[in-house]
Amino acid sequence: MIDDIALATAAARTGGEYLTSRLGKANLTRWVERDVKLAEDAQAEALIVGHLTRHSRHPILTEEAGWIGEPARGDAAYWVVDPLDGSFNFLHGIPLCAVSVALCRGLQPVLGCVHDFIHGETCAGGPGLGLRVNGQAAAADAHRGGILGTGIPAAAGDRPPSLAQALAHWRKVRMLGTAALSLAWVAQGRLGGYEESGIRWWDVAGGLALVAGAGGRFEVGPAAGRDASDGLDPVDPLHVRAWSAPATGISSY
Repeated sequence: MIDDIALATAAARTGGEYLTSRLGKANLTRWVERDVKLAEDAQAEALIVGHLTRHSRHPILTEEAGWIGEPARGDAAYWVVDPLDGSFNFLHGIPLCAVSVALCRGLQPVLGCVHDFIHGETCAGGPGLGLRVNGQAAAADAHRGGILGTGIPAAAGDRPPSLAQALAHWRKVRMLGTAALSLAWVAQGRLGGYEESGIRWWDVAGGLALVAGAGGRFEVGPAAGRDASDGLDPVDPLHVRAWSAPATGISSY
């Protein structure tokens, strides 16, 4: 039986191999509010899900299809797949996008893989598993950081932290257009932290696993203005904050 982290990595690379073949040939199928849906999203997802289901019986939560199998309850394990995080970038030839695959229990990632197929960088790891980049042990560079990554979710009215407030605590602010890649960069110390409200679990699950694996920290809560009195569900809009190791903290904006 293939181990879970190897399975996540192989599945992500399967999607990435297909997406690489489609660079410069993206097929726009429809606009969804301020975001796009591509034929490549659905095809990459089908390839990733097919790989996972051949080796695992866990249910899968995907961006495009939702739950595949019975939705996971409590702390039952399940896969989370974002087949192409940064679809808008992919469509416009901006080389910032990634495939993300994670194994989770509730809203806690067990392990994850974020595959930057354009630059050939595959990050895998999780809590207690460390961080590996292209198979080599890695750790956040404490001398880098000082940069906050953020974004504006396409399907939400939430807004990023005030730039004026953010710059009071961070030297620079960057919006890459992909939460998965942003968090992989936090794990490696390229970014010092990441914060976004209205983001979805499939966007961040794999990257948060990497942050934890590298010794960083993260917080997951309800998106601004959302009622979480009945608890949070993996399909709910979320507010996510993460910062690389060694942690200096992210203040509340």
